[in-house]
Amino acid sequence: MKIRSKLILLAMVFSIGAMVFAGLGVVTWKRVRSINNTIEKGIEMQVRSRDVHSLMKDMVFDLFVPKIYGQLKSYTYSPRTNATVREWKSAVLTYQSSYYGFMGSLALLSVKDQEVIDQYNTANTMHQRAMTRLEQLEKTILLITERVGTSEEDRFYEILADEEFIPFFAEFRDTTYYFVDSFESYMDYFIKQIRKYGDLLQRQTYILYFLVALLTALAGITFSLLTAKDIITKIKRVEEAFTRVAKGDFSKNMDISGRDEFSDLARQFNSLSLDLKENVDNILRLTRAVGRSISLNTSMENLMQNVVHTIVYETHADVSFIHFLGTDPGATGRTMLKLRAAEGDLTSLPVSLLQPHLQVVLLQGEPLVLQQEELHSQLPDLSSLMVLPLIIEKEVMGTLTVAIHQPAPPLTDLGVTRLSTFAEFASLTLDNHFKYTELIKKGEAEYQALQSQVQPHFIYNVLNGFIGLNRMGDRKSLESSIIELKEMLRYTQDSRTFTTIAEEFAFVENYCQLQKLRFGDRIQYSLHLGEGLEKVRIPRLILQPLVENAVIHGLEPKADGEGILEIEAFQTLENERTMVSVTVRDNGVGCDLATLQEREHIGIGNVRRRFKYSFPNGAFNVRSMPGKGTEIRMTFNEMYHS
Repeated sequence: MKIRSKLILLAMVFSIGAMVFAGLGVVTWKRVRSINNTIEKGIEMQVRSRDVHSLMKDMVFDLFVPKIYGQLKSYTYSPRTNATVREWKSAVLTYQSSYYGFMGSLALLSVKDQEVIDQYNTANTMHQRAMTRLEQLEKTILLITERVGTSEEDRFYEILADEEFIPFFAEFRDTTYYFVDSFESYMDYFIKQIRKYGDLLQRQTYILYFLVALLTALAGITFSLLTAKDIITKIKRVEEAFTRVAKGDFSKNMDISGRDEFSDLARQFNSLSLDLKENVDNILRLTRAVGRSISLNTSMENLMQNVVHTIVYETHADVSFIHFLGTDPGATGRTMLKLRAAEGDLTSLPVSLLQPHLQVVLLQGEPLVLQQEELHSQLPDLSSLMVLPLIIEKEVMGTLTVAIHQPAPPLTDLGVTRLSTFAEFASLTLDNHFKYTELIKKGEAEYQALQSQVQPHFIYNVLNGFIGLNRMGDRKSLESSIIELKEMLRYTQDSRTFTTIAEEFAFVENYCQLQKLRFGDRIQYSLHLGEGLEKVRIPRLILQPLVENAVIHGLEPKADGEGILEIEAFQTLENERTMVSVTVRDNGVGCDLATLQEREHIGIGNVRRRFKYSFPNGAFNVRSMPGKGTEIRMTFNEMYHS
């Protein structure tokens, strides 16, 4: 279920709870109001009942003692004057109407409590009896008034003289007692029971309110906690997946199943992780394929052809070619772009249409990427076209063009990055080829030292280390190693004779990092540059041969224990002069000095000669013992160099 749907469901739970509250409130208000109205009708019925009772007394007194009762009423200012049988009968009818209005109310008729129902039936029975007695009393009074007449003087004596009316007094007494003491008392009790029943209903409604609120809260809280737990769990999985990818581990997918937003994110992330892994693998395959093609006899044309062939073979590009600056045969002293290497079918890709794009890249030195929308007018068969600069000795000397025909998908950002990285590697390789050829021709010792940096075995070792890092998923180390290799290759291209100790140390540290790819934990290294020595000038590439010598001849043959390599630069005081000492020390297998001198052909010997040339008054000392390691120290005064 989507998170949005879960939130909507949660909102519906609380909304339904709120509607239930509102409905219960309306129902409760109606029920309480109905019961209160019924109670008011009952109270009104009691008032009418008392009116009947009062008029009944007035009627009897008017019959039997009219003179005395009339005088008493005048003294008490009673509003009940001229009480007659008609008024009493009217009061009885009013009472009956009030009674039926009370007993016929919906609140009483909808009562489900059996006790109240029994009391209701009893009240009806007692009312029928009371009405029967009142009817009988009415008949007797009517009979009295018919026989005795309306004379007020001796009416009482006449009634007493007639034995037929003697039971009237007992009947009046019983009727009054039943109507007042029995029926009215019971109705008062019945009304109180109704009030109690209403209070009970109100309490039950409050309890129902509480239960509904509790259930709504429990349902909402439970659903919220379950949703929150699910979201937090999936967020942790997302965090773990991103952490693995940040460390270069592309081997595991983001394991989130379901149909919510997180599962959609997991599918997109897994696709991206696969693309990243493919991107790294492609860069390794491209560089490895070119590296395998390099040898002492490799020509520039062969190297360019290997580059374009590798691109077509290792990527989904179907055409690749290189243009390089050369002499224009039609104009003396003028250069032009010439096709030097191609792979794929060029018949569907007119080179004349590409000339403007090639010239733009040649002048600006920046990659040019054209997608299907931009190519539709001139090259409708292409999905993507990418033109990359080839930089030789810090100048754009040519272009590398990559084309992808439909229906193959166009280049993505990762594909552009992959090709840009490989083009830069190809540029460095071509540049190194130029320098390597020049070094062979000149035969100079400094360039012979540089030669070791561009030998095929050096690139093979580094690329093998890259492959190992990729298999371990160590993407961060892989990226930093590629950057270090690029920086080293750029450094070796520098034409300066001298550099600073800080730059040389940085170069040596990059070299040591790359050697760690081969040897792993077998070798540990440390570099210490004394304060204030960062800008001291020394011959360029003078430390790396010493470090390489220590690694290859000292630490690599070491059978047991951890190999330790230390490079240090510090200030010393000799003959009251401040000197600078640079030391390369290892705990490797060591050797005797005679053996060391035998292998001083291009490594240590070359460094010694260049050092002496630069610092004629400096000291170059070598100490080594079998099994004890080797230490090489160069001491000089930076103010006295050639």
